[in-house]
Amino acid sequence: MALKTTENGTSDSSAQATAMPLQSQPSDSLPMIGFPAAKILDSLSDPIFVKDLQHRWIEGNTAFFALFQLTREQVIGKSDPDFFPKDQVEVFWKNDDLLFESAQPSENEEKLTNPSGQERFIWTRKYPLFDDHGKVIGLVGIITDLTPIRVRLEQAVRLESEVAEQQRVISAQSDLLGRLTIPVIQIWEGILLLPLVGELSGARSEQLTERLLEAITRQRARFAIIDITGVDSVDAGVARALVKTVQAVALLGCRSLMVGISAGVAAQMVRIGADLAGMNTQATLQQGLEYAMQKLCYTVVRR
Repeated sequence: MALKTTENGTSDSSAQATAMPLQSQPSDSLPMIGFPAAKILDSLSDPIFVKDLQHRWIEGNTAFFALFQLTREQVIGKSDPDFFPKDQVEVFWKNDDLLFESAQPSENEEKLTNPSGQERFIWTRKYPLFDDHGKVIGLVGIITDLTPIRVRLEQAVRLESEVAEQQRVISAQSDLLGRLTIPVIQIWEGILLLPLVGELSGARSEQLTERLLEAITRQRARFAIIDITGVDSVDAGVARALVKTVQAVALLGCRSLMVGISAGVAAQMVRIGADLAGMNTQATLQQGLEYAMQKLCYTVVRR
């Protein structure tokens, strides 16, 4: 800025100052003022369209025309019947007309088959378009393609179904193995044998009780011999389960007999304080069978 010196030697700043330039914007900034709305809409991945009251498309963004796999010129001025099956057109127009009449936004999940025959599932949000007097003159629609989401959901449902089927098969196999490993055998009329081998877990103990009670009811047995010759050890839980089995057998009017108790198992049952009251025992299966047959008044004659 130029300064003029006065007669008293002071500086006069009344001279016109040179205008300072405005601070420039960064070269990479986006000048939003006056930026075309069409370019903004074209940058969106969701299809957007505008329809008039005759259901004709009068505008759309790039994603909308890509949905048709057609150019803008091939779509603008056309309507749904030019591209979609009749049943889909009826749904589209019904939803359009409801919006035109109510002047209220709407949203619907719809099925769309594009000109190439690809079936898509879409979520469409529609908004009324008004003129300066508040009269509805058309609508603006936004489409979200739900097809990838539905595919993933269907895959998840199918996987869940397959897992459930596998669990059912595993359960059936487990039940079958349980039946094979816990056989209930009728060794004489009115006499059943339940031979036990291996470790008796809590679940297996419950299973043997169920199997034995079912067989007693089905065979109308009067004696049940539980052979634990093949059982190496018994804990408190298994001991209680055996006692409850004997009690349950008695409720069905059937007497029970436990055979094959080893010295080690006997010591374990005493040590854990198992309630053996009312439990009839025999040393071996042969002795147990003879005992049961005597109680049932059977006579075996040796030849």
